[in-house]
Order: sequence, then structure tokens, then C-alpha cells
Amino acid sequence: MNEKLEHSKQDTALPAERFARLERELRANEERWQAIIANPFMGITILDRNQYFVAANATYQAMVGYSDEELRKLTPLDITPAVDREINRTMFKEFQQGARQHYELTKRLQRKDGELIWIQLYVFGIPDRGSVGMAIDITEKMRAQHALQAAHEELARSAHVSRMGAMTASIAHEINQPLAAIVANASAGLRWLGRTPPELVEVRESIEQIVREGQRAADVVQSVRSMFKTKELARVSVDLNRLINEVLALVQGTLQKNGIVVRTDLAELPASVTGNPIQLQQVLFNLVSNAIEAMDSVAERMMLIRTRLENGGEVQVTIEDSGSGIDPKVMNQIFRSFFTTKGDGMGMGLSICRSIIESHGGRLWATPGHPRGAVFQFTLPVE
Repeated sequence: MNEKLEHSKQDTALPAERFARLERELRANEERWQAIIANPFMGITILDRNQYFVAANATYQAMVGYSDEELRKLTPLDITPAVDREINRTMFKEFQQGARQHYELTKRLQRKDGELIWIQLYVFGIPDRGSVGMAIDITEKMRAQHALQAAHEELARSAHVSRMGAMTASIAHEINQPLAAIVANASAGLRWLGRTPPELVEVRESIEQIVREGQRAADVVQSVRSMFKTKELARVSVDLNRLINEVLALVQGTLQKNGIVVRTDLAELPASVTGNPIQLQQVLFNLVSNAIEAMDSVAERMMLIRTRLENGGEVQVTIEDSGSGIDPKVMNQIFRSFFTTKGDGMGMGLSICRSIIESHGGRLWATPGHPRGAVFQFTLPVE
């Protein structure tokens, strides 16, 4: 009898202990859930199967400007801008069909006061129950990204304007030289005609120079026009020695007028270079013209132009003058766009020359001459 009574007491105590344990676990789970809901960094929502808000924590309420009671009468579509609603519809449809169980997306919400905010949203579907969502306000991040994008676009526009300015200066610089030579030769021709009797041989030479300079101007224009075409400038086999002699013929009148003695040391090159002859002629003409101008203030005026085959794979061209030289302080700046030491210079000539040489796979640099003057050198790969 007593044994049966004791056993009965144990049976009644055991469910009570289980109930107490379950109650403690339930309370602990509720505390954990409350801690999650109270998360101040993340908005948390619960939606029913019809996508109406069942609950929203304080963070989400502050995020959208609605109270919990107000949200219970709404769905996420009601606080989503019209242009962003389709993704919500797709998400809920896939949840209902069981096609997906979770979503991660970036979207906008419209606060109660009308302000648009950006959120990073993580949504987990509960079959036949609804869904749980976690939202992080990333409005400031998105604003910063948009501001950065706007800054990049503005920088791109500024760079475009700068490139257009550089191109305009380049065209003006390249066209100005043959035009100036045409004017100089025309003036010389008029002087020869004005003599008694007229010096017809010299007149003929001036006219021939005008024709050559006019053709060079036309070539420059054609080269500039080619820059706007999708295809690259035509590159052919170029004999640099021949190109140098052609440039010297173009400036022969200027050399004589300025009393400049030119010495050439052109090696027999076993191979030619591949390039655009108009552009390479521009480089040589600019470097020779700079050398002529550099010797304007000195008494002894000498120019040396030399070609060599270096390392078996490059042709090196050297143009050396006996002019006033380059200030060592600005030696590293002379190839920069718009940098010039001339009172009326544009600062584009050497920059253009370097760009052309580098586009041909070569290098262009300058060093001080000895005992004075400057030495400009460039290399080009042979075929």
C-alpha cells in the first residue's frame, strides 16, 4: 500500500518538473526573441500569409516613421515606391509557391513623411505562415555612393573638356608651323620679285617651299581627321634616314636664314621602322624647329642629327643643338602638356611628340648637351 502511494507521488512530481523545465526554456526563448526584436541596429518585421505586418520592432518603426499599430494596417507594398514594387510581388509569389525560402535585396521605402530611404533587406519565408524580414538602413551609404558617382561623372566631363582643349591646342600648334613657313616663304618670294631684275630662281625656290609647306599642312589636317575615325592611322614601313632628309629640306630656308650649320651622321640601317610617316615627320619637324629656336640667342649655331641601330632591335635618333640649353630644374617637366619656357609657346609640341613616339612603341627623352645646348633622343622598334 505504502509502495503504491510513493510511486503515485513520483508520477505526479515528474510532470511538474517537466512543466517547470519547459516553462524555463520557453521564458529563455522569449527573452532571446525579445533581445533580437529590440536590436537597435536592425529593423525586424513579421508578416502574415497575406503580407500584412503582424509586428515590427522599434528600430523598424523609427526607420519608416510608422507606429506598430499603423503598420498592422499596411503591407510592405504600401510603403514601397511604385517603381520598386514588382520585386516585392515576385518575392511574395515565390514564397507562396515554395520556389524560394529567402531573399536578399536592396530596395527603397517611402517613410510616412514622404522621404525615400534605402534599405538592405533579408527576408525568410515561412510556408503557409508568412515571412520574417530584417532591414538595415543604408541611406547614407547610398547617398555617399551616388555622390561619388556624380563626382566621377563630373571628373569625366572635366577630363573630356581638358582633352578637347589639349586636342584644340595640338591642332593649332601643328597647323601654325606650316602656315608660318608659308607666310615666310611668300614674303621672301615677294622680296625676290621686287628686285631689279627679279631673282626668278629664288622666287621659284620660295614657291616650291610654299607648295611643300601647304602639303605638310594638308597632311596634318588629314592626320587629325584620322584621329576621329575608328580605324587606326595607317602604318607602313618608314625609312627614318629619308624622313630626316625630307624634314631638313623643308627647313632649309630657315636654316640658311639663321646661319645654322647642320651635320648629319646617318647610319646605314639594315631595317626600317613601322609607323605613320606623317606623325613621325611631325616629331622630327618639332624637334628640329625647337633646336633652331634654341640657338637664336647664341653665336655658334651647330646642329647634329644622328641615327644608330641599338641593341639589334631599335633605331635611335639623336638631335643635338648648341643652343642655350634647358634649365635642369624643369628638365622633368618639358614633356608635360601646356608646360612651356617660350613666351608665346603653347606647351604642346613636346607632349605631342612623346605621345606619338610612345604610340609607336618607342621612347623620347632629353638630356643636357656638352658643353652646352640640349640633346633630344628617341627610339623606335625596327620591323
